[in-house]
Amino acid sequence: MSDRHAHIQEIFNSIQGEGIFIGLRQVFLRFCGCNLNCSYCDTPETQIADSGRCRVWQGCEPEEGFEKPTELSENTIKTYKKTVDNTNRLKFSKGFLTLENPLGVDIVADVIKEFWSPATKHVSLTGGEPLLQSRFIRRLAEVIDLPLYLETNSTLPDAASDVAGLIDVAACDIKLEESGMEDDCDLLRDKTLRTIEIFNNNNCSVFVKIIILPQTTSATLISAIKSIAEINPEIPLVLQPITPPRNQSERPSPKNITEMMDAASRYLRDVRIIPQTHRLLGVL
Repeated sequence: MSDRHAHIQEIFNSIQGEGIFIGLRQVFLRFCGCNLNCSYCDTPETQIADSGRCRVWQGCEPEEGFEKPTELSENTIKTYKKTVDNTNRLKFSKGFLTLENPLGVDIVADVIKEFWSPATKHVSLTGGEPLLQSRFIRRLAEVIDLPLYLETNSTLPDAASDVAGLIDVAACDIKLEESGMEDDCDLLRDKTLRTIEIFNNNNCSVFVKIIILPQTTSATLISAIKSIAEINPEIPLVLQPITPPRNQSERPSPKNITEMMDAASRYLRDVRIIPQTHRLLGVL
């Protein structure tokens, strides 16, 4: 696939529900495909690298927030039609518009610009793993002059190097052994730290996020925390308690979480406990 096209799961304007920028409006570009298979993944549909269609909508359930389907301007639809063989590939369904993948950079840029609002602060590149399509991100940055917020699993340092100078905010995950990556943990940790260092050295606003599971302990965290501190002790760390699936209630105890916060704060100056808020807000 060319660097001017990408497989994208969704494009929508909503509220950032994780990390230190929680509560800000963003246009989300959710890429298809991921190189990991985390046990707690909350977007398993993005594991498919070549999803047939991309949903385009406003970021809340249509029956709750919108009476009419998402609409795009005539000019944007004309741009889209130029990139496909026939007009039947553009469809309305259940309150959202679907476009056929792969999408060209021009139509993606047009949709982003249409969804931009006075309150919107960033284009969030999320997934899946957006760095799998880093060449497309470079192309996109050439045609939109908007701040880019990258959400990454931090395991693709070469791709990170390719886009680091274009990214305004890098939200970098660190995967612990209990994420389901036990067999590859050491290799992934090395790649993760290289990725964080790349963004830190390119004047990005960087923060690190670690998902806290019920079985996570302070001892589990310490080696990762020390490694972050060696790169830059000023990098903010978010300890994010796992959001259990809707049919489960098990979660980390408040006592364990606060103990982990104390342990991490011995090495890093800005440690926060921030859960996911998407369900609370009723947004994507």
